[in-house]
Amino acid sequence: MSDASREIMKIHHIGTVLLGCGFAMLVGVVLLLDPTAPDANIGAGILAMVGVPVGTLGLVLIIGHALFRTFKTVRS
Repeated sequence: MSDASREIMKIHHIGTVLLGCGFAMLVGVVLLLDPTAPDANIGAGILAMVGVPVGTLGLVLIIGHALFRTFKTVRS
């Protein structure tokens, strides 16, 4: 495995970790929401504002890695 392939696999692994963190944050939002506690809802909102972009970035990295591998094998 070449150094370039290792670097590309690192991007895939980082994307997977970010996607998992984003999902975990969104699960935390669901668990934190409480109609009677406004401060919990503020915390859940902040968690959602961070969780969605983190998960989206992870998904973009995974899709980018898949596209790179697809086009790399098509060119070879």
